[in-house]
Amino acid sequence: MNFIKKNRSPNLWRASLILTIIAGLFVVPVVQAQEESQSRAIIHEVKTENFPKISFFLEAYDESGQALNNLSEADIAIMENEQEPIPIDLLQRSEPGYQIILAYNFSSTLAVNTSGGLSRYQVITDHIIQWLDSRPANTPDDFSLVTDTGLQQIRDDSPRDFAQRLMDYQPDLMNSQPNLTSLLQALDLATDPTLNPMMKRAILYVTPQPTISNVSAFPGFIERAVQQNVPVYVWMVGPASARSSNPSVVDPLVNLAEETGGQFFLFSGQEDLPDIEEYFRANRYIYEVTYTSSIRSSGTHRIKAVIQQNGSSITSEATNVNLTVEAPNPILINPPLLVARDWVVDAKDARIRDLEPDHVEIEYMFEFLDGHPRELVSARLYVDGEVVQELTQSPFDTFQLDLTRYESDQEILFFIEIEDSFGIKARTQPAVIDITVAPIPLTFWEGLLRLELTPERWIILASVLIAGTVLLTAIILVGKRQAFWRDQAAKRQRKIDPVTQPVKIKQADDRAANGTPGRATIGKQVEAMLIPLNERYEPNRKKTVALDRKEWIIGCDPIQARLVIANAALDDVHARLSRTEQGDYWLRDQNSIAGTWVNFAPITTKGIKLRHGDLIHFAKALYRFELSHPTEDREIQIITYNQNYDS
Repeated sequence: MNFIKKNRSPNLWRASLILTIIAGLFVVPVVQAQEESQSRAIIHEVKTENFPKISFFLEAYDESGQALNNLSEADIAIMENEQEPIPIDLLQRSEPGYQIILAYNFSSTLAVNTSGGLSRYQVITDHIIQWLDSRPANTPDDFSLVTDTGLQQIRDDSPRDFAQRLMDYQPDLMNSQPNLTSLLQALDLATDPTLNPMMKRAILYVTPQPTISNVSAFPGFIERAVQQNVPVYVWMVGPASARSSNPSVVDPLVNLAEETGGQFFLFSGQEDLPDIEEYFRANRYIYEVTYTSSIRSSGTHRIKAVIQQNGSSITSEATNVNLTVEAPNPILINPPLLVARDWVVDAKDARIRDLEPDHVEIEYMFEFLDGHPRELVSARLYVDGEVVQELTQSPFDTFQLDLTRYESDQEILFFIEIEDSFGIKARTQPAVIDITVAPIPLTFWEGLLRLELTPERWIILASVLIAGTVLLTAIILVGKRQAFWRDQAAKRQRKIDPVTQPVKIKQADDRAANGTPGRATIGKQVEAMLIPLNERYEPNRKKTVALDRKEWIIGCDPIQARLVIANAALDDVHARLSRTEQGDYWLRDQNSIAGTWVNFAPITTKGIKLRHGDLIHFAKALYRFELSHPTEDREIQIITYNQNYDS
């Protein structure tokens, strides 16, 4: 047994080792690929002012860190709150430009001549000038010059002018001592806001080897540059062996370049200087993405950009978007609170009559308090809880309320409901329309049969009666004249033959003493009235208002009001007085400004039941309400104000 165990252990070990190696062949490359991959997508400057359209700037880089400059709309989708991806509407590539800051750290090292006879400083400056001359005049870049003595040129947007500035600048290299002033001021300048928030920044730092005392400051510079997303391209001027011979002072410069996303270059005077445009070419462009959001609620939402291209996928980090989405706000515009329907009689045939108006317009407006205007898809008019009209096409601002079914006095409650393109509904505040219908006009004979005679009909009837009376009088006179001549003939005959003539016997007529019965008065019984009073509460009965209708509108507008009171304090439609089927009189205010008062107490739209003797103020106009047959007597008590009276 021991022999078997000793021989099996090495076999198991070998097998495990082989499996580990095989697994490592597959796992290690994957891990390394994940660690080394620099693919990423970054969302900047999310804009929601045109919601539901949302736009933002997008940067995308492949595995090697190179910017993706050939994306199409089909390559990008948006995920909202981890939901299904949404295709984008528009993809635009733009060049926001670079803010390029040239920072010189001068020393005598830059004054050393190269093999061409020019100083290192002159060779470097001429190279930069050549690059500036190659840039288009309308470049979105701007250029700044910083030296140990301070800011020399700030944000010059002309590459030609900046090149001339470099040619004119003559530093005192031999008397300059290297320091960190130019790098510090360059980082400060890179923090200033730019006109284009998407404008990129970069620093080209030309410097000799730093001193030992300055090395400790570089970690702070690196941290600032990384936070500000400012790559630093370092051109160190010194001997070719400096990196290997003096790493303690050179390595901090290398770290400054590499950790900020820039590059390090050692220039001894013999090397070809780098192509400056290569630093910026790959990263000059940025994408502006626009898509239609499916978000329909207020709050903080998370969006991601998903890029699918050539079999690879890149997903950005989630970006928070704060949105306010509210229901629309519909508002009624001058709603018709009172509609009076009256009869229009045909001029040729009085029997043809129609109630007008047959409709009324109801207008409204709507606004979006969340700041996101959008289209409506429908609008509905509700009357007494039922939909009477629906609009599904623009314009949505006016309804036509049919009045033909309202042939008697009544109040109707209405409101408007709208629905926007988000599917959000909202309603106006309900409003009441008081519909009054005038009594049906009657022809003369209809009025006569019903004993409903207007003043005009009384005139006609009087004319007929006068004509009839004249005719009847004429007939009677003619009859009496004939009777007179018959009596005369009879008298002559009695004188001739008195024996054969009839004898007339006079009988008493009881009716003669009692007189002739009178005609019944034709008219309408008035149950109540309004009596105007002056300031001393004295009645003016000549101007008494007989309340002979079921509804009285009181106001200063002669078109709308039945009782017109010429007082500037009154509204067009100030109050409404109505008589119930039980014979009670109710007074209601119509949301007037000056108010309606009964016995010196204000009333509301709910109204108050009037009693015999009530004092009514319509603003400053004073009336007393009286019943023709009061069931109780009431007296107005005037209480003298007492300062010591405790209510």
